[in-house]
Parts: sequence; structure tokens; C-alpha cells
Amino acid sequence: MINQQPLKPSLRSNRISFSGTWQLLGPFQIGTREATWGADPLEYVGGFHSLLYNERARYHSSLAINGTVGWSKLTVEQSYPSPQTAKADLLVRFDNTDWTSLQSVYGWAALQYQGWARGKFFVDGDEQKTLLLYTDQVLELWIDDEHHFGGDFYGYRRAPLVLHLNPGDHWVDIRIIRDVRVMGGIGEPTVSIGLEAEVSDGGLKLVGSSILLPDMVEGKLVSFLGSVNLRNEENHWIDVLSLESVNSCEAGFTVRMKDSPPFRLAPGQSRPLSFDIASSTAVAVEIAFEITYRFNHSSKVFRTRQVRHAVQSRGEREPQKITYLHPGGIVSYAILRPPSTAALRYVDPDVKLPVVLGLHGAGVETDGGLVRHTFDDAPDLKGWVLFPSGMTAWSGDDWHRWGTADTEAAITAILEWIRTVGWKGPSVNVNRRLVTGHSNGGRHPDQSRVTSCHLITVGQGTWYALTHSPDKIIGAAPVSGYSSIQGQWPNIISLLYLPFILTTDEHSNALVDYQHELLLENSCGIPLHQQHGSLDDNVPPFHSRRLCQIRSQVACPSEYVELPGKGHWFEGVMTTQTLLDFYDRGLKDSAKRNPPLPSFEFVIANPGTMGSKGGIEVDQLTSAGHTGRIKAEYDADASSWQLRTSNIHRLHFSAAAVHDWMKIELVIDGAKLELLQDVPLSLQWLVRKPDGSWQLGALDAILDTRNHFIILTPNELLPLAVQISRNLLQYFGADAEIIGSDQPNRTIGGNKIILSLGSAGQLLSPAGQVGSIIIDQEQGLCVRGIDGHLTVYGFKKGLGAIFLRPGTDGTLELVVWGFDSLGLRLSARMVPMLTGVGQPDFVIVSRECAWKGAAGVHALGFFDNSWNIAESSAVIL
Repeated sequence: MINQQPLKPSLRSNRISFSGTWQLLGPFQIGTREATWGADPLEYVGGFHSLLYNERARYHSSLAINGTVGWSKLTVEQSYPSPQTAKADLLVRFDNTDWTSLQSVYGWAALQYQGWARGKFFVDGDEQKTLLLYTDQVLELWIDDEHHFGGDFYGYRRAPLVLHLNPGDHWVDIRIIRDVRVMGGIGEPTVSIGLEAEVSDGGLKLVGSSILLPDMVEGKLVSFLGSVNLRNEENHWIDVLSLESVNSCEAGFTVRMKDSPPFRLAPGQSRPLSFDIASSTAVAVEIAFEITYRFNHSSKVFRTRQVRHAVQSRGEREPQKITYLHPGGIVSYAILRPPSTAALRYVDPDVKLPVVLGLHGAGVETDGGLVRHTFDDAPDLKGWVLFPSGMTAWSGDDWHRWGTADTEAAITAILEWIRTVGWKGPSVNVNRRLVTGHSNGGRHPDQSRVTSCHLITVGQGTWYALTHSPDKIIGAAPVSGYSSIQGQWPNIISLLYLPFILTTDEHSNALVDYQHELLLENSCGIPLHQQHGSLDDNVPPFHSRRLCQIRSQVACPSEYVELPGKGHWFEGVMTTQTLLDFYDRGLKDSAKRNPPLPSFEFVIANPGTMGSKGGIEVDQLTSAGHTGRIKAEYDADASSWQLRTSNIHRLHFSAAAVHDWMKIELVIDGAKLELLQDVPLSLQWLVRKPDGSWQLGALDAILDTRNHFIILTPNELLPLAVQISRNLLQYFGADAEIIGSDQPNRTIGGNKIILSLGSAGQLLSPAGQVGSIIIDQEQGLCVRGIDGHLTVYGFKKGLGAIFLRPGTDGTLELVVWGFDSLGLRLSARMVPMLTGVGQPDFVIVSRECAWKGAAGVHALGFFDNSWNIAESSAVIL
């Protein structure tokens, strides 16, 4: 792209520098998390990347006065921390919109918008340079003619772009996304973007700031796992051969790679490397190591710089950092506070104490003092206080699937801590939990400017645990939390086109799992205490009031305390007197088993994310994408339990929650069921037969990820594979191994992401049988209905698909295909990254998605239990 309009030159004394003036175009309408679907109105006129600056040009916009917007100029703040580093800070505001009027009608949703900014940076010298580019609060950008999606929307700075650029000027086009969930709904709706470019000398970089280590107690490590992020800053593959201790006798620890070498990194890729730790002395104070590696299977071995990292020492009863393996195969951490001596004074040593689970807010690191000292004013709680990290400061996905998996691993790790330190007190009951949480980032003075305007999620994380794992919860205290994604950030100002509004049903169904209002019946029978400040302008008290009202209408009222004159955050917000009293009541006699409920209802949104209620766990729904429901009632006269089901295909009884009362007669949907007497109840599955009756059936389980992701890609798609890997690390802390078409496919790994391009792309199932989405090289992309009917989409520009399928080795596979580069790029945007996007099991994209978003799809929906397209849960246009 050649731009005719000159920009104000930048300072050229540095080896790299950004332009001082940028070109700006916007604002345009956009809904919550809609950018993932495309939804850029400028794409209808060819896309911003193809437009030249023109002061007279006008573009339609529903947000602007008079309905059109034009180009403007933006002066950026430049800085140069070193001759090798350049920064540019963009503060974007649009004065051509009456934000006050829009907000008075549409609320916070009106403060979401999009636009574009164009600038450039200069590379000095006479030869190609390798640059690292950090893109804080950026989701999408172009560097010259190379497109990049993912960026660093939350400012994690874990995985920068690695660029190899020739000397001279390079254009940068940045898509501006104002997301109220991230940037807040108070004050002027501006967007702060931070760019930082740094010259690299290449090679393999060991990112010292990413080192994760456990704490020590009385000179001993409390766990034996660590990790460090590695970054390949070369244009060649790198094989990591070893991680070696340096002066282990002096440093006190030895370390070793957890996985067998080689540990491979594609060009530009960042990956977390897990390692085992062993103590070699009783007075160890630090860990020191270096890494050996080679390029492209060459014989020459290189070494990284040495890294030394101090290990923090804590008292046995202090909050301390423990490390453990996340199910995704990477090392995570949590802060654990064992029960105090005073708390155990009258506790039977054989009693197992519950977990007091504290969930942190968005933008808050668990290892910070804010989280560690949350319960300082409650030092003697009769339980194991645990703060999981969720793998990121945003808990990966707002304490949903990824964050919940981390929480489960952290709770299990308490048992390992007990063994490691030789704890002599009462053990832990991992299935008894008092859950609480507050969005600690909100208005606390220690938070940064960006974090202070977060609309955070931890109260809703408590609601998620309460509605998804009710049999494990003995009490819950959501503090200042929102009701749901849909309730806090309604999509009333999205770009969905009315003629295609049917597509929003399946789009919305994909988000039902997060809509706590629909699942509140699951929380009945569990003590609940809600607290909210009356002046909270971050998460308005309306959300707590509404959930309290809904609970009362399903016959399970909760305690609700609204604190007059209090805002979102204040010192002691988690230890008010009413909360302390609730904690004490919830933890008193916590070892006693909850009595069985005489009747209850269980609403199931997604069986893959939900535990049991009343000992019943649902494995499959009859119609995916719609909620299932079970009504259970005890018939005292008949000494039987009556179950009435709706949209339930298969269920079983949870081993952790089965009560003796469940061994009596069971009547399901009017039919008496004879259970097997010689088989444990928790191993008996109930499956609905085609005629609507029920029978005992076998488990055809599909395993969850139990290792790192595998990305299988043709060599020509390697940059896209690196982008997906970078986004997985950036937004989830996840690891992905990239395997090119000329490399052997390792059998060790978890779920797979498969990239494919062109009409010859192979979308047959791994077993060789034709699936529901296939390629016919003569006709096009074919979608097969449950009756065998084929809907064919001819090969054309922008056609693509992304869908799930079962693998041959018990894993799950995500296929990302495009007929051309545009179709592949549109499909790849759908790889999970941000919470609340709402991708169903499959999406067939068209080029119209670029400007229409979800309304531009050819088809989307869910698969049934046999991996056929569920016709009642799919839209095929």
C-alpha cells in the first residue's frame, strides 16, 4: 500500500521511531466482543487498509452527528527509553459524536465503538532488523501489508510480535476497539493505546520477568514445579535441548525440563517451558539456570544468558505461592493460606476442613499484595483459604471453562502441599467449598490508569461456580458482581443486520452457559450472602438486586446487604461484619453432610462445564445449544424419587455427591428403572432410547485436554499458526506446539488445531469417514444435514469454516479452513480468545462477515451427540 499523504516526521536520532502524527477515521458502531466476527463497516468499501487519507471523503456512521465521519489527525506522545526502544502512546477520542445523548438511551453499550488509526515507524540502518512490537489495548493491526489479529487487548505483554523489517518507513494500521468490559463506562469514552518497538539481537530469549516459582516454608519448597517463557526471535526453527542449573551447589536448587527434548519453537513463537525443581541444600535462596538450543537440527549448540531468581520465604501459616499443573499441561499457581493455630484450637484433627475459595478480579495478579492480604482481617477462618490465578490477570476467560479448570487443579494441589510440608493438622475436603470473590481491581488506588476502569468479573465468577458446581458449594458470597455478560453489556448496539437476525439465536445460545439468570435454580439450598455498595458506578447494584429478586422467585431467597455510601472498592470490602458472620456460619460444622433436598430443579446449559446437583450429573443434551432441565421430587409414600426431564439425553450419578437415599426406587419420566445392584451407582449411566424411554448405557467419553495444544499446519500457513499460538499464550497462558507438514506428528499432546487452505483442503474425519462438513473439489464446501441432504457453498472469495470434530486418540480437534486467504483469516478469528464472543460448534463464514459480523455467516450451529448437525440448533442459509 502506498499512501500519498505525508505524516509529520518522527525523531530520527533513534534506531527506530514512531511518527508523531497519525491519521484517524471513526467512530463506527460495534457491539460487545463483535470484532472477533469481523463487523467492520469499512470493509464494505474495501477496508481501511485500502483507503488513502482524504480530508473531503465521508463515510456513513450511525454514531456521528449528521450520520457521516471523515478523516482527522492525532498527535501521539513519543518516548525513547533507550536507543534500541521507541514508544508511542495514542489517546483516541472522537468529538463528532454526542456520547451523552447516546448513553442516555442505550446506557454503557453506547460507549462502545470502533475506528482506525494509521501511522508509521522508521527503521534506521542499512540492513534488515528484528523488532519486538508490544501492542497494549490493540486487537487487530496491519504492518505494511501483513495482517495480525489478536494483539494484546489486555496489555499482558507476554507474547509480542516478532518482526523482521528492512530499513526505512513502515506503515501501521491499528483497529481501535472501545470495549466497555475492558475500558469502563465512566467518564469520557477514550481509548488508550500503547505501542512499544524494541530492537532484538535475535536468538532464543529467556524472558526473566515471566519466571514462575513456588515459595519456601522453613527452608523447603512448598511445590516443585516452575516455568519460564521462551521466545524465538529468529527466522528459523529452534530446538531447546536442555535447561541446566548454574552453580547449583551455590544457588541451592537444580532444575530440569519437564518434557523430553527437543522443545520446539517456530520462528517468532513464544512458549512457556515447564521444569521440575529439586533442592540441593537446606539454605537455598535462589534458582539459577540457562538453556541450550540449536537451529534447525544443526549440530552447533548455543546457550542463553544465565538467569537468577530469588525464592521467597514464608511462614507456615502465611499466604504462600504454590505451583501445579493446569490440565492444559502448563504450570500455574495459586496463593494458599493454611488454617491458623487459633482456627484449629477446637477442631478434631481427623476432620477435613473445606476450601475458602477467593476469586480475584479482572486485571489483578493473584501474587500481588491486594489478593494475598484480602482476608487479613479474618485470620482464623476454619478452612483452607485459596486464591487461584486462573492463569492470567483476567482469569483466562473470566472464571469460565479455562479459569474453572485452573481452580480445580489448584484445589487438588492443596493435598500435595500437605504431603510436601508434612502438615500435622486437619486435612482438606476438596469437595466442600465456600466461594467468595470481588473485583479487586476496580477503584483501588494502587491500580494503574487502565486497570482502574475495568468492569470486572469476580462476583460473577462466584455465581458461575454456584450455578455450575452446586453439589460442591457449602456457601457463596458474591460481592459487587455483575449478573451475566448479557446483563452487564447488552448487545443492543451491535451490527447484526435485521434480515439475518435468525443467526443471533445460535449466536446467543453459545452464551447461555454464562447467563446466570437462567441457572439460578441450581443454587437453591445453598446459603448465599450478597453484598454491594449503593454508590458502585463500576458494576451497578442493580445486578445484585436483580439476582436477589430472581432467587426469591424460585423459592431460594438469599441475604442481601447494600452498603450505603460505599462504592465498588474500599478497604475491608471482603471482611465487613456481615461477611465475617456469614463466613463463620458457613464454616461452622462444615464437615457435616448436607441433607438431601426433598425436591429440586437442575438447569443445564452446557454439560461439558457443569457438575452435579443433588448427585445427578448430565452428560449430554438431546438438542445441543438449548438448556436441559431435571425436576426431582421425593415421593415419601412410595419411597421413590421421581425425575422429570426435558432435553436430557444421558445422565449419571456423581460419585462425590451420591447419597444413600439415591439407592431407593427411581422413577424417571414416569417409568420405574431397575438399577444394577452389583455395580456402584456412580458407574451407572442412564441414556434415553429413541422411543423416549430410558436404559442403562455405556460411557462414550471424549477426554478433555490433558496436555498442551497441538497446531497442525502446512508450512505456508506457519505465520497463522504462530498467531494462534501467540494468542493462546497471551490470553490464556496456554502452550501450543506447532507441527509443520514436513515434521513428524508427535503422539504426546492435547487437543489439536488443524489449519487448511484451498479447495484441496482435507476435511474428512481422521477415521476416513465423511463428516458433517466436507470439501467437494468440484462443487464446494458441503454441509450435510442429519437426513443426508447436502447444502453446497460454491468456492468463492472469503469462504471459510471453523468447526469441532472428535479426534482418533480421544482428543478434540478444531479445524480452521479457508478457500482463500480471506476466508482463512475470517475463520481463524473465531479460535477462542476473548470471553463472550459466542462461537457455537461450527461456523461457515462468507466475505460479508468482514462488515456484517455474525450476520454474514452462511451457517452456524451445534452438533448433536453423534456429531451430526443438530437441525433444531443450527441455521443454514
